[in-house]
Amino acid sequence: MPEYFIILVVLFFIALTLQVTLKVKIYHSLAHLFFTNLLGIIIISIWDNLAIYRGHWSFGRQFLLGPKIGLMPIEEYLFILIFPYLGLVVYKILEKKLKK
Repeated sequence: MPEYFIILVVLFFIALTLQVTLKVKIYHSLAHLFFTNLLGIIIISIWDNLAIYRGHWSFGRQFLLGPKIGLMPIEEYLFILIFPYLGLVVYKILEKKLKK
């Protein structure tokens, strides 16, 4: 059962719902969104692939969908995109609430 994928999808929809409901603006443009996510994917995937290669961490196959890009499972790439997004949404909500 791909628990890791399910958790990531649920967290993404929670963040998206909070962003839309509370009208939080995170990125200034689509170019900004694309550039920051691309930069994050490049830097973090190099770091993660190196850590996996060196044996610093691994992933339980029973919790994953199966496909990999390099040494990383597809869920790890989703993690790289979703968790910073969730963090930014929470940060912007708190910033908005604390300004009042």
